[in-house]
Amino acid sequence: MIIFGWGHQTTKNFGPTFKNHCGHCNNDEYFALNRIMTWFTLFFIPVIPYSIKYFLSCPICQYGLVLNDEQIGKIKPVAEANQSLIDGKITEQEYQLRINQLSDSGEAELDSPKKIETKANSNVISKTKNIFCSNCGNSSEPGSKFCTNCGKKIK
Repeated sequence: MIIFGWGHQTTKNFGPTFKNHCGHCNNDEYFALNRIMTWFTLFFIPVIPYSIKYFLSCPICQYGLVLNDEQIGKIKPVAEANQSLIDGKITEQEYQLRINQLSDSGEAELDSPKKIETKANSNVISKTKNIFCSNCGNSSEPGSKFCTNCGKKIK
């Protein structure tokens, strides 16, 4: 007997990207870059990912913006550098060096997340607005009260 399934999801938060005004909750916060992978499972073990979505989400209401491949490539290094600085894995000088390298390659124009109102890549983001469930990461239509996947109330 072989037990298989699909729909198992894993999420990863890459870190804050830039400060943005959320049109849903009217807060100015650092939007986080998130990835949701949906897996095919065999004996309850995730084996093959069949869906990968990246999005920026408001940390307060989880309202999000879906990203395409080009946008991901530009925002992901910035989020990783910001998270490394926040976690204390790199110094302020190392952080500035990374950001300068990204700026030289045309990928970012950011300052430290500790002291900024970033100038960032707001022109890079898709204008497709979705709400993402904080429990399972499934996207829902704007204005939805409950997640269509897990049924949890959406803030």
